[in-house]
Amino acid sequence: MSNAAQGAELPSNTCKVCGMPSLFFGETDVLRKYLVQYFRCERCGFIQTEAPYWLEEAYSSAIAMQDVGIMQRNLANREITSAVLTLLFPKMSGAIDFGGGHGVFVRLMRDRGFNFFWSDLHATNDYALGFESNEGSTYDFLTAFEVLEHLTDPVADLSKLMSLSDNVFVSTCIVPQPAPRLSDWWYYVPTTGQHIAFYTTESLNILAARFERNLLSVGPYHLFTRNRRVVFCIDWLPAPELPEL
Repeated sequence: MSNAAQGAELPSNTCKVCGMPSLFFGETDVLRKYLVQYFRCERCGFIQTEAPYWLEEAYSSAIAMQDVGIMQRNLANREITSAVLTLLFPKMSGAIDFGGGHGVFVRLMRDRGFNFFWSDLHATNDYALGFESNEGSTYDFLTAFEVLEHLTDPVADLSKLMSLSDNVFVSTCIVPQPAPRLSDWWYYVPTTGQHIAFYTTESLNILAARFERNLLSVGPYHLFTRNRRVVFCIDWLPAPELPEL
């Protein structure tokens, strides 16, 4: 029995998305050394860890050793983003890849003829040198692949992204229903210590409404946009699955 379950009263928290109570959901070893509690919101289903005191250690390497699907994801992201831009935003003049890792995706998109720029708080730009984003600039389009599950404060952090573009295209896997136990879903990936936030469709809709955006979702891809005219075009897109870590 877990330590939390032995007590007379289970711990609780406050949902970082909607502010409602988040109840104890489970606990597991993070980085194979820290016993960490997870909480699930009663209202929107958002799952979060306790305050992530282990992040400095988790990000000692920007790309987790277990992330063997990173190149496959970059290739898939290139195809889906190219389709979205060609169909929905043909006049896009500049885009930023937030959380761009070592610049592989930016390099791939620039090779396709799209004017992409790189940004990342943890990684070095190895493949898109000379195409770093400029502080204070805004863009027609923003991508943030496999970023949302890393956010310590989803509302504040997404606010920064929304300030950079009216069109924010992200990827993150939606929590299945019913929510799987911590041992039963690969996306929790506690061995890396980097995934600390897990979204439901309802929690993403709450965030979209907060930032006055329309939300369009296909599989693990989600577009927050101010442009209502793109709604009718999105259904043709395939629903690819992200390669597992």
